[in-house]
Amino acid sequence: MKSTCMRTANCALATLFVLTIAFAAWAQGASPTLKFELQQVAPGVYAALQAPADRFNDSNSTVIVTSDSVIVIDTQTTLTATRAILAQIRKLTDKPVRYVINTHWHGDHVYGNQVYRQAFPGVQFIAQTNTREDMAKRATAELADSVEKMPGQIDAIKKQLAGGLARDGKPLTEAQKERLQFFEDTFSQQLPDLRETHIVLADISFDQTFTLYDGGKEIRLIHYPGHTRGDVAVFLPAEKVLVTADLLDDMPFTGHGSPAGLVETLLAIDKLDFDIIIPGHGGIYHGRDHLHLVAQLFESIVSQVKAAVAAGLSLDDTRKKVDVEKFRAPVTAGEDHANRAFDGFVPAAIDRAYQEATGTIKD
Repeated sequence: MKSTCMRTANCALATLFVLTIAFAAWAQGASPTLKFELQQVAPGVYAALQAPADRFNDSNSTVIVTSDSVIVIDTQTTLTATRAILAQIRKLTDKPVRYVINTHWHGDHVYGNQVYRQAFPGVQFIAQTNTREDMAKRATAELADSVEKMPGQIDAIKKQLAGGLARDGKPLTEAQKERLQFFEDTFSQQLPDLRETHIVLADISFDQTFTLYDGGKEIRLIHYPGHTRGDVAVFLPAEKVLVTADLLDDMPFTGHGSPAGLVETLLAIDKLDFDIIIPGHGGIYHGRDHLHLVAQLFESIVSQVKAAVAAGLSLDDTRKKVDVEKFRAPVTAGEDHANRAFDGFVPAAIDRAYQEATGTIKD
């Protein structure tokens, strides 16, 4: 049915599937044991949010309870985390999960799909057409790569911790030890689940828009690229709730998407009539202040990169030229995890914007 590397203290970790590295890298000192708790944000609409310190370790889910069924938006990296959310749903209602919506292809939003297929054989998965294709190719390949390489990466971390030396030969600092220990704990917990994981693809794909009318609720799915080429925002007009997934969280990652496209997307999203935003990572936003701030940040990145390319600057010189430090304090509010995201995702955006401006994107 169709309708319209981040590098860590251990260089071996750079080969792990990208989103685990990208999100876990900001979570220095956080617990790898993820805990989700459903929070009601509107009648029949619940957000499964991680604790603030864990917010980049896995994705949020949104749970919509209709008069006769449940709709879930996004699953998690591991089967264990996804089962934990399903257990919370079971405490809330005994209605079956009828649909699961995957907002994009990254593993922390799709790997847990099989939990719902096993629990509800009749469940249908929905994704934008590009996301379905990328799940079949990219998510499947990265899952296999992770399962193959993660044991060696865990061993390398253990050896580095035992040796007590960083890559530059200097003694590991306490912060480096904590980060390495975090990776060891997280990867060791993830690996058994990942070995049992297989990618469950969408049963329903669509191009631009798709609307569900289920149990008295209207649920609009709208294709808005930026984070990836297949991103979907989910809009509940009656409840005035917008689920943006990774198009808008603390600091969006555009290394697999389009910084220029994200600016257009945020401007388009701003025209919708919503009061509440549920992001892919982090806490709930009320109002539009953060949306406007992030749009201004990426607009500045894109415009500065275009000017640098027009002036004939190289990528290295462009990286040095682009300056968005004035956005740091407003975006991060001085919070450690947000600052680490800023430090990692701004360079990724600059590189991607440069590729866009020079026509050198290969994926």
